[in-house]
Amino acid sequence: MNEITLDENIIRRIVRAIDKAITDDIPQYLQEHHKETNNAIIQLRGDYINENLRSFVVADEVKLIPFKRYSWQGRLLADHRNKITYSITTQNNLHAIPKKKDRTRPHFLQSMLAQENGNYEGQYVQESLFPMEMFDEETLENDYNDIIAGMLNPSEGYRHYVISYNAVNGELLDVKLEFLDKHFSTIAEASLNSYINPDFARLTNSEIDNLDVNAGSNENVRDILGLKAGLRPALKEIEKEA
Repeated sequence: MNEITLDENIIRRIVRAIDKAITDDIPQYLQEHHKETNNAIIQLRGDYINENLRSFVVADEVKLIPFKRYSWQGRLLADHRNKITYSITTQNNLHAIPKKKDRTRPHFLQSMLAQENGNYEGQYVQESLFPMEMFDEETLENDYNDIIAGMLNPSEGYRHYVISYNAVNGELLDVKLEFLDKHFSTIAEASLNSYINPDFARLTNSEIDNLDVNAGSNENVRDILGLKAGLRPALKEIEKEA
């Protein structure tokens, strides 16, 4: 089955977790912890996303899977009802992962895709991006088992989806769900931008005028803007391009 299974309740909460980290948590941190330099921001956004996943997404059948890469701590989401695992990364980072040729250990996404999506083939195969012979099947399987640490049963047929996003200057611009094969080629994808809820406090009057709103609602939108405008300074976000 090459079609995407889209659980709207889970997806909406995941997008909210990402959006809050980018548009609320990081700007608030920078306001409250002003320093000469802000090198910690490189990792802090991921920390906030993971914290928000814990708060907004985790439920009876949706769990966080913790794993480590050297000193870095990561999190995967496991939807046990739909048999789907999720990871979250920037679109630039996702594109860069299969291009790195000198790895001594698989990137965790290489292991996840190889084991959970290994029986699928993308629409546009780009075998040169990630030659599977770089790591043998046993290495990828062992790494996968280390990542999931017994928190799911791989024989139940889990699939892995990547939630990739693009953010600039404290705004979440684009979010996609990407179903990739073991070569990082696209099997299917879906835009998740409809799940981004605009914060009218961050929009100008001219932008509000251009929104597609129902007739008669412009006055209410401007009321919201009038109440909240000016509360949030313009803060330039430091992007992670790992």
